[in-house]
Amino acid sequence: MTTRGRPPYEPTDKDRRVVEMMAGWSIPEEHVAKVLGIDPKTLPKHFAQELEVGHAKLEAQLAQNLLRIAQGHDRQSLIATIFALKSRFGWVEQQPPAREQPLGKKEAMLDRAQQAVSGSSRFAPPQPPPYYRQGRAPDEELN
Repeated sequence: MTTRGRPPYEPTDKDRRVVEMMAGWSIPEEHVAKVLGIDPKTLPKHFAQELEVGHAKLEAQLAQNLLRIAQGHDRQSLIATIFALKSRFGWVEQQPPAREQPLGKKEAMLDRAQQAVSGSSRFAPPQPPPYYRQGRAPDEELN
């Protein structure tokens, strides 16, 4: 008796490496299956572990390479070190504090007028004597 249909798929070590590498670079599973010449439903059935750990292995390799480069003494190693500190440890470059822009003529005039009205300017009207501010005459205090 002969069997019908396609024979069952048997993955090779080369296929496993290809799937792991492509999964690491976040290539869609449909494209990976197309490269291997298999159905997209077959991919997770035979390559579940490779699909799961591919990204982590690639990240580890990139981090190792970055640390190797960062241990040098040239400009490239400085850039690699700064990148690693920013991406892995959350370092950020701080912007210098913004300069305060000087007021224009109209804004300065409005500011001086506001100061005069509020009483914090030399052009403000004089304050009344303290006795009148409290609501009593100077004679009441003397008695």
